Amino acid sequence: MRSISVSLIVIASLLTTMYLAIYVRSGTLGSPTVLDYDPWWFFRHAKEIVENGMVAPKWDELTYFPPGSPYERFMGWSYTLAYFYKFLGAAIGLTLTDVAKWSTPIAAALTVIPAFLLGRSLSNKWGGVCTAIFGVLTPALIGVSMAGYCDTDMVVVFYSFLSVYSILIAMKKKVSIRSLPYFIFAILVNLAFVFTWGYGWIILLFFAAFIPAFFVFRAIENMLHQRSFKLNTAELKAETQTILPLLIILVVTNVVGQILSFGNIIQITLMGVGFTRGEILLVNMSVAELQKISIFTREGLQSIVDRTGLAPLLFTFLLPVLALYKIYKKEKIGFAEIFLFLWVVTTVVLIEQGVRFSLIFSTAAATAAGYAVGNVPKYLTQKTLQLTFFGLTCALVLIFVSNAISAGYSAGDMEISQNWYGMLDWINANTDQKSLLVTWWDPGHILAGYTGRRVMADGAHCGVGMCIPYNHNIRIQDMGRAFSTGDEQEAVSILTKYRQLSPAGCEEARQAYGNIIPADACDAVPEMYVIASSDLIGKYYWLSYFGTGNGRNFIQMSRTSVDQSQGVVSFGGGAISLAYKDGSWVPVLNMPDQGIRNTVIRNLVYFENGQEKRMSFNETNMVDGMLWVDPSYSTVIFMDSATRDSIFTRMFFFNGEGLQHFQLVYQNSEIRLYKVVW
Repeated sequence: MRSISVSLIVIASLLTTMYLAIYVRSGTLGSPTVLDYDPWWFFRHAKEIVENGMVAPKWDELTYFPPGSPYERFMGWSYTLAYFYKFLGAAIGLTLTDVAKWSTPIAAALTVIPAFLLGRSLSNKWGGVCTAIFGVLTPALIGVSMAGYCDTDMVVVFYSFLSVYSILIAMKKKVSIRSLPYFIFAILVNLAFVFTWGYGWIILLFFAAFIPAFFVFRAIENMLHQRSFKLNTAELKAETQTILPLLIILVVTNVVGQILSFGNIIQITLMGVGFTRGEILLVNMSVAELQKISIFTREGLQSIVDRTGLAPLLFTFLLPVLALYKIYKKEKIGFAEIFLFLWVVTTVVLIEQGVRFSLIFSTAAATAAGYAVGNVPKYLTQKTLQLTFFGLTCALVLIFVSNAISAGYSAGDMEISQNWYGMLDWINANTDQKSLLVTWWDPGHILAGYTGRRVMADGAHCGVGMCIPYNHNIRIQDMGRAFSTGDEQEAVSILTKYRQLSPAGCEEARQAYGNIIPADACDAVPEMYVIASSDLIGKYYWLSYFGTGNGRNFIQMSRTSVDQSQGVVSFGGGAISLAYKDGSWVPVLNMPDQGIRNTVIRNLVYFENGQEKRMSFNETNMVDGMLWVDPSYSTVIFMDSATRDSIFTRMFFFNGEGLQHFQLVYQNSEIRLYKVVW
C-alpha cells in the first residue's frame, strides 16, 4: 500500500512539473508571431520544408545573398516543427505559427520524462523528480524557451537528458543480441541530437573523454583503498566489459554520422575549440554571453547562480562531498557516478568561456542535484538529520519553483515591436520580392522570415568557408564600415559589391556548390534597402569596431538634476550639463579623469515646442562633437566627431539629410528605411 502511495505522489509531482513547465512559458502565447531573432530562422525553414513537400530545399536564396548559401545539414528541429504541423497541427486547426509558439512549452513538458528517468537511474524516484524540476525550470532555460521562442535551446536540454540516459542504460547491459535494442536506441537518440543541433556530439564527446578518465580514477581509487595503483585482472576485465557497450555506441554513431554528413566527434571538437577562441565567427567577440568570466569571482559566481538557480547549485556542491565520503568509507564509486562528476567539471570549465554555456552546465547540475537528493539520505543515519535534509530540500525546491514562476512572468521584450511590424508590412506591400535588405546582422532572421526577401546577413549561421565569396566576417565588417564611415561614396561602393556578384565571384561560388545554386543568384538585385534602427545606437561600438577598427560609442546619459535658479540641467551626475544662456542652451562637458573641464560641445540638437533646433558653437575651449537632446529632456546622447558624421547618424538622427544615394521611404520613431539609389 505504501509503495502505491509513493508512486502516486511521484506521478503527481511529475504531472505538476509538466504543468509548471508549460505554465511558466505561456505568458508570450499572445504574440502574433514567433519571438526575437534566431527563432525566425527555424520557423522560416520549417515553413519552407512544408511548402517544398516535406523536403528541405538544397539552396537558401534568402540568407547571405548574393548568392545565398547551402541549406544547413542539421535541420532536425525545423523538420520536427514541420511534421508536427503537417500531421497534428493542421488536423486540429493550428497554423504553423501556432505550432511554433507551442513547440517549446510542449518540449519542456516532455523533457520531464528523460530527466526523471536519468535522475532515477542514478539514485531513486525522488532524485528523478528533483532532476526533472531542476532540469526544466532552470532560469537560463526559461528565458530562451518561452512560448514562441522556437530556438533549439529547449530541445538541446531534452536530448542531453535522453542521450545520457540512453547511453547509461546501454552500458549496464552485456554485449549480446538481447541488448541490441538498447544500443540501437542510444545510437538513434544521439544521431537525432546531432541532426537537431550540430554540436549534439557533445554528450558522446564527454563519454569518449570519460573512458581514460574512468581507468585513471579506478587506479587512484584502488591506491587509496589498497595502497596500490594496480588493478587485479578480474576487476580489469569487469571494467572493460562495462566500457565495451560505450565503445560500440561511439564507433557506430560516428561511422553512421559520417555517412549522413553529420561529421564526427573529432570534427566537432576542433570546431568547438575554434568557437571558444573566437576563431570562426568574428561577431562572437561582440556577444555578451560569450565574454570570458571567472567562476572564482563574486560576479562570475553570481551570474551562474542567476542562470542556474541556487538550489541545484547547492546540491551539486554535495557531489564531490559524497565522492570523498565514499572514498573514505572505501565504497566503490560506480561508472555512472564518475561520468556525472566529469560531466559537471567539464561544463564548469566551459562556463568560463561565457555564461551562454551555463545552459549546458545547468543540465549537468540538475542531474547532479537529483543524484545528491536521492543519495545523501542513505548516509544520514539519524532520523533527525534525514528530516532536516528533507525539510531543507523541500524549502529550496519551493523557492526554486517560485523563482521560476517569477522568471516566466518577467520574461518579455522579445516580441517584435509595432514599429518593426509596421516597417515589415510596408516592405511586403511596396518592394520587389527579390529585393535585398541590408542592416546590422541581428534582425536578418526576422527580415527573411517575415518578408521572404533576401538579406545580406542574418546571424551566425554562416561560418568561414560556407558562404562564398563573402563570408560572415567579411559581411559584418562591410556593414559596419558602411554605417560608420562618414563618406557616402565609400558606403555606396561597399553596398555595390552586394548588388551583383562579379563574374569571378559567381564562378567561385558555382565551382564550390555546382548546380544547386539558382540560375538567377548572380543577377543584379532589382532593389536594395538599408535599415537604420534605434537598437543600433547601443550596438554602435561593435559596429564601428568591426567597420573601422576603432570602436566608438553613442554615450547616453539620463537626467540627474535640474537647478532652476541657475538654469542648468545635469545629466550623468554632471558629466554633461545644459546651461540656459541668452535665450538658448549651451552644452557643457565635464570629464575630469580625461582632463576635460567645463568644455563646450561644438554642436547641439534639441527640441523646443516640438520643433528641432540646432546650435553650433565656436569657443576657444571646445570639444568637437555633438550633443543630441531628446524632446522630453530626460536623456542626452553625446557623439564624438566621427560618430556625429557617420552615415548611421545621418540616417537615423537626421533622416538622411544631405545623402544623395539613400532615399528615405519609410520611418517611425524606431526605424528609418532607405532605398539605395545608384
